[in-house]
Amino acid sequence: MMAQLQQGGPDEKEKTTALKDLLSRIDLDELMKKDEPPLEFPDTLEGFEYIFNEKGQLRHIKTGEPFVFNYREDLHRWNQKRYEALGEEKCSSPLRMLDCPATV
Repeated sequence: MMAQLQQGGPDEKEKTTALKDLLSRIDLDELMKKDEPPLEFPDTLEGFEYIFNEKGQLRHIKTGEPFVFNYREDLHRWNQKRYEALGEEKCSSPLRMLDCPATV
């Protein structure tokens, strides 16, 4: 009996199995989407308020600062999607295509 209590016993194993089953059914992506703003982004660099300066560096139009990934501190997934959308616009710019990976 003491060995069962120390090792968790059959009841603890059943609870652990049930918890693992429950956790496996949670869709973390859906959970993260719940409170985030829509994934709608501008279709131009200027829409993102960024331009390339004379040195070819991506800079904010108003502040001159480099790109800020954590635009929204509490929304990593949204920030990542914004980053990807900006990258697509950057690579579609004829002046910057040489800096982007080749697409076949």
